[in-house]
Amino acid sequence: MLSVIVYGRNDNYGYNLHKRVALSINCMAEMLDAVDDEILFVDYNTPDDHPTCPEAIRDTLTARALRLLRIFRVRPAQHQRFRNRTHLMALEPIARNVALRRSNPDNRWILSTNTDMIFVPRDDRALGDSVSDLAPALYHLPRFEVPETLWEGLDRMDPCGSIAEIGRWGSDLHLNEIVLGSSTVLYDGPGDFQLAPRSDLFGIDGFDERMLLGWHVDSNLARRLGFLHGPPRSVVDRLFGYHCDHTRQVTPAHRHDRVQNDSVRFVDGLTEPTIPEQASNWGLAS
Repeated sequence: MLSVIVYGRNDNYGYNLHKRVALSINCMAEMLDAVDDEILFVDYNTPDDHPTCPEAIRDTLTARALRLLRIFRVRPAQHQRFRNRTHLMALEPIARNVALRRSNPDNRWILSTNTDMIFVPRDDRALGDSVSDLAPALYHLPRFEVPETLWEGLDRMDPCGSIAEIGRWGSDLHLNEIVLGSSTVLYDGPGDFQLAPRSDLFGIDGFDERMLLGWHVDSNLARRLGFLHGPPRSVVDRLFGYHCDHTRQVTPAHRHDRVQNDSVRFVDGLTEPTIPEQASNWGLAS
């Protein structure tokens, strides 16, 4: 039914990385129950003498998460071809495409998200059941922020309790504030929940691998899928999405002097959904 794509590296990026990743993966796994469901973690450019991020935190992942998890390791030698074109150590479009290309072909849906998200169902259904009857399109969720002082107190080995607790905080502490984005992306922070048919993502040649400077990869995808199905649709009536905030440390992507992809070139100026120059080789095909 559903392949969940996430990526990262074993480098303590941001604040309290290991807890954020374990908490998020364990909670996602708790919401997946179909036989073909999977969580695809692309470990991108971790030094060769380090374990991948999921391996480093294996003892804090639930048995359910370990059963669903597949790890794809992109080594520093494979990153070398991009090194002179970017300042970043982890490349989002490359990483996501590595997972997309190798995702289970029996799954209809791909959920592209991040390892600091926790999803709370509006009913008792599993994640796959919540989206199983959706028409082909791109779907987004608003992102509700959970401060560090809250999420770091959760038990990462108790995903059911964590999901329930965050659901209570959402209403009791007034976290459920929807922040709208542009017409292209519907909500602010769209990259934390992009649900689309697997066949459509293959049909448009995956994520845009020219975008190696950070930012707007999600908007680019939304714009390109918009040529097929129109603007993104919402599933806020079925799910809430909570983001474990991690701004106690400034990361390269959030510095005031950061370099980023050109939104005019890669979003506003697009005229077609496909990327002919990467049609045959995206996702480190060989």
